[in-house]
Amino acid sequence: MVEEMLDAPVTGPSLWTAADFHGGDLMFELNDKDLKELDQALDGVKRRGLSLGEFGAEEFPLPGLQGKLAEVRHDVTAGKGFALIRGIRVDEYDIEDLEMIYWGIGAYLGTGLGQNANGDLLTHVTFHDLDPSNPNVRGYQDRRHQEPHNDLADMVGLLCVRKAKSGGASSIVNMTAVYNEFLKRRPDLLPIMYRGFHLDYRGEGADPKSTTPYTVPIFARQEGRLSCFYGRRGIDGAFEKRGQEPSIHEREALALIDELIMTPDFRLDMDLQPGDIQIVNNYSVLHARTAYEDYEDPSQWRLLLRLWLNTPAAKPPESIARFTRRGFEDVAQRG
Repeated sequence: MVEEMLDAPVTGPSLWTAADFHGGDLMFELNDKDLKELDQALDGVKRRGLSLGEFGAEEFPLPGLQGKLAEVRHDVTAGKGFALIRGIRVDEYDIEDLEMIYWGIGAYLGTGLGQNANGDLLTHVTFHDLDPSNPNVRGYQDRRHQEPHNDLADMVGLLCVRKAKSGGASSIVNMTAVYNEFLKRRPDLLPIMYRGFHLDYRGEGADPKSTTPYTVPIFARQEGRLSCFYGRRGIDGAFEKRGQEPSIHEREALALIDELIMTPDFRLDMDLQPGDIQIVNNYSVLHARTAYEDYEDPSQWRLLLRLWLNTPAAKPPESIARFTRRGFEDVAQRG
């Protein structure tokens, strides 16, 4: 059953173009007091012997910084749909400590969830030296270009630890602007987008050919609020694994959205620096990455730490939430 559609252009803070932002508008910087609080909170959880995933905000007190993080959460969930935090001195920590700090910050933004069938709560976005011809290799595991897409959570966070030798730029796409243009150009195709498509689980779980048994909308509404979810690789993979072909109108709808998400005015490019944390709303912003080249030394390879976070403030429609808010729970590997 197709949900009731938004038949008028969407307005509000989630609607923006790249021209709306200039430098400092994109971020807030951590100051020395903030960094000291992070160090003290890290020392506290280490003294208690707590590991990543074993503590939350209560065990990681940030009395001054928590107010800023509340503003970040509101901006991501109810504002422009993204935030950039700058200033973590990544060269002063080993990876394990960085993971703990990042998890602690994330605890003030939402609840972490598993990012694969094994339930890993934090993943390394880096080159994993896997066969790129394998359709089940996920985008964060190789160096190829990643087209704009969503992940399986309310919010997606990336902490930059090391940059690539060249390339690897991060981009986000404003889906409110994309929706308005889609509505303007082809309203007749919107029912297809609200119905959605089956999605490929990309080899996660026991069955490498598994797909969602239900369709996931590309556009959905709840209480007048627009939510979006799109990933062309997942859609194409599901068609192939299910032995099906898209209809003529489905091809037209997918071709149009692929065109619109590449519109320069709807895209904001970010050159993430070591110590930057990018947080995006998974229902109003797509994220992408250019292909990149690494240094020869594996210890210098590009590395970002990724969190998937859920928050009650997101309020996605159940038609999308049943897929995104469960991570890979549907195909989880249980011992």
